[in-house]
Amino acid sequence: MMVRLPMVAVIAPEGGRSYWVAAVEPEKATEAVARVVGDGHNIRLLQHRLRVKSDTLRPGEVRRLQL
Repeated sequence: MMVRLPMVAVIAPEGGRSYWVAAVEPEKATEAVARVVGDGHNIRLLQHRLRVKSDTLRPGEVRRLQL
């Protein structure tokens, strides 16, 4: 079974950009990523969703995408 997880863009204070996915409701995704990356980052929920197998991430898990 496939699920669609919210994607989040993160811009670090020095300007580096990274993309993250969170196994949470879309309205909680930026908060979940912020707990992982820490303060001082610009965090934005993207309109795109990552389609993955339902057992790829555990509920509440946050991962950085390697693009």
